[in-house]
Amino acid sequence: MSNKQNPIAQYFSEFKILKTVSKDFWLTNVIQFFDGIAYFSLIAIFVLYLSDYCGFDDANASLWVGFYTLFISAFVFAVGSICDIIGLKRSYAIGFSLLLFGRLVMGLSPDFCSSDVGLWLGLNADSARMGVMLGIFIMSFGTAFMSPVIQTSIRRFTTFNARATGFNVYYLLMNISAIVASAFVVEGFRDAYGAVDGGFWVVNFGTAMCCFSFIATRFINENNYAEPSERMQTNTQRRPLQLFKEVWKESAFRKLILFLVLTLGVRIVFTLQFIVMPQYYVRTLYDDFSIGLVNALNPTIIVVGLIALIPVLNRFSTVKLMIVGMSISAFSLVFMAVPIDWYYYVPGIETRSQAYLVAIVTQILVFAFGELLFSPRFSEYVARVAPKDKVASYMSISALPMFIAKPINGVIGGLLVSYFCYDGIAAKIDTNHIGFWESPELMWMIYLTLAVISPLAIVKMRHSITSEHPEDDAEKEAEKKKTLSEDAVLSAAEVSEESKA
Repeated sequence: MSNKQNPIAQYFSEFKILKTVSKDFWLTNVIQFFDGIAYFSLIAIFVLYLSDYCGFDDANASLWVGFYTLFISAFVFAVGSICDIIGLKRSYAIGFSLLLFGRLVMGLSPDFCSSDVGLWLGLNADSARMGVMLGIFIMSFGTAFMSPVIQTSIRRFTTFNARATGFNVYYLLMNISAIVASAFVVEGFRDAYGAVDGGFWVVNFGTAMCCFSFIATRFINENNYAEPSERMQTNTQRRPLQLFKEVWKESAFRKLILFLVLTLGVRIVFTLQFIVMPQYYVRTLYDDFSIGLVNALNPTIIVVGLIALIPVLNRFSTVKLMIVGMSISAFSLVFMAVPIDWYYYVPGIETRSQAYLVAIVTQILVFAFGELLFSPRFSEYVARVAPKDKVASYMSISALPMFIAKPINGVIGGLLVSYFCYDGIAAKIDTNHIGFWESPELMWMIYLTLAVISPLAIVKMRHSITSEHPEDDAEKEAEKKKTLSEDAVLSAAEVSEESKA
């Protein structure tokens, strides 16, 4: 039976293209895998770690998780151009050095300040919180290097034909690391050491994972371009600020900026998973709720979906998949925004805990499917739009929506949680002493309203801000600039000749 007749052979033929990629592609994914375990295990319990282990109140715990992600996004704008100038290996070295130092400061400050040495030095709980804040700041700077340099590596080490599948595999392995982080690392340490001390061990285990990632970076050959045509001669005289100014002048970049801003509403939904959800889980259900297992649902669905759908997804328009994915992710909040009493009409649901659990799981399932369509296509699209010598700069600017969404949700999320999902609200819900307008469901209705704006706005402006063939457009623009430049030189020469005459 031929491949055309055998659907199973047809399916796996899509993955054969990965035979063309080099060891550097796989090393990049190893780096992403271990760094992903460190990041996802931390972010899953970060707000609880700050409140339970470090003594932050609810508002400040959410605020500093928001600050952490804000700092990452803010620094990413700068490090993208730096990475384009100094290269991959130096960027990895700087990033991981900062990341490891920041993690150590954040993870060890509470215990050090309360130790005999710390007390002898006059340190106290306030000193510990200051140390944690400093560690968060340093750690975020190191983390900012990871996204642009890893995604630049993926582009550099894949051919044109393998690039879409390469980004799918990159996103697949990233989500496998999220599963390991949530289901095994977070859940394992919380079960073994309790909800409070478990957070401490999660943080420090992540530090060890970062060490493995750093070691892997030393074996990468950054000069191994999969596409020789993308090998650019580095201009060592060009500084990051100069490169950043050049990028801002490009029309493709300005269109990308507008597109990214319009994704802001749905990006807020992505930040809910670590800023609002942890406290929502434990306050609407119970204190020892299995946060790790629930957080593992999303990446598990994405992993299964990517394996099943990679050959199918590659046949569809990148832009259409992004729009559909955003719409589905935004719609997922409907299941948490409807009055919880409505779930009692579903056969088998009789208690508040059952109703909230069904709402949570359903939202995760629908959101994950939307993310499956959106996120891999998004990274691929930004990489395709970027000129050959400015990939990291473009990849860094793709953090713009999160840059805006994270501080907004860090502040608003803390306020909404303290008003609609405060400690003790479950008892009021059980005794019917709370209406819809004071319930957690209203909080989700607010987020739903913000989320649906993104796909509606992008559909309205799609033809002016996106392109199905960004590489061709970039080449045409480059040719146009070259022609204009040559015309300018010829005009100057003609003027010079006339002057001589």
